[in-house]
Amino acid sequence: MKTLFAVILLSIPLVLCIRAQSDWDTYAPRGISALIEQEQRLVNNSPKSDLVISAQPFPAKTVVTYSGSKRPIDELTKFFIKMWAQSRNLPAENANMLAEEGLFKEKEREYWIPILRSIAPYVEKELKPGDEIEIYYFYLGGFNPKGLREKDKSFALSPSNEKDTIRWIFAVEEFKKSPPSPFTSQPLDKAIDRSMETKGKILDIWFDARQVKSKTRLTFTGDIRPVSESRKPLLEIWFEKNGFPEGASSLMRNEARFLDGDKEYWIAVRNTTLDAIIKNVTKGDSILLNTILAGGIRSADQIDWFFLAGEYMP
Repeated sequence: MKTLFAVILLSIPLVLCIRAQSDWDTYAPRGISALIEQEQRLVNNSPKSDLVISAQPFPAKTVVTYSGSKRPIDELTKFFIKMWAQSRNLPAENANMLAEEGLFKEKEREYWIPILRSIAPYVEKELKPGDEIEIYYFYLGGFNPKGLREKDKSFALSPSNEKDTIRWIFAVEEFKKSPPSPFTSQPLDKAIDRSMETKGKILDIWFDARQVKSKTRLTFTGDIRPVSESRKPLLEIWFEKNGFPEGASSLMRNEARFLDGDKEYWIAVRNTTLDAIIKNVTKGDSILLNTILAGGIRSADQIDWFFLAGEYMP
């Protein structure tokens, strides 16, 4: 990595252009809210401080909605970025690489996030309000605006509505517009062909030729088990029908239990994706999961609907 991740670890100057990078896949999927919760727990268990400088950048990627709004970085955020740069032994001018911030929405929460000068023109040129994008970002730390103003009178007085809490600071290094997705945003229940549940129509194993693709926000329960024996034949059929070589079904060895509202589903998840979920997602967190309805298996007089998942985003 030759950008800010290297800057933080090696204390070398920021590069001026990063748009030609090809290794953004090294950034782990991690939601902004999840990282804030992690850091807030550390702050809650430590002596109160108005300035938190991170020793770890936690380079990550997440899907957000771009609002189109931007603003200059305020005096307190500028002060914090300068303190961060000094703590990393960086040249003072490196702090000027972050001059404005954009408003982004992740799930239902909005965040003002500083943007590197080198990509700001591309944000302006390529994006419009409401665009869903993937941002590649890193973490600097945070500060308590109210506390800093009270201790340093050179800053403007605290607004009456300013909260006595930490404002967490991140920086957007790169973004990628989401291409039109073949996955439809919908509850998993919408993908199911209920006509197949008609009495006398239920098959022992049914491969759904429609291969309905869904993008659904689900709650991760933390429960994981090997793909059940009753489901393995359909898993094998799915891989065969999609042109995979023999034995490829081993790419999905386990299934995880998710909640979609009041409904629960055991979903077979690609091994690498499940490893990332286990590492980065906490029990009870919601994630966006891309699924394909493989079909169904007879379970008494009902159908056990079988979904497969290959990708997730916070």
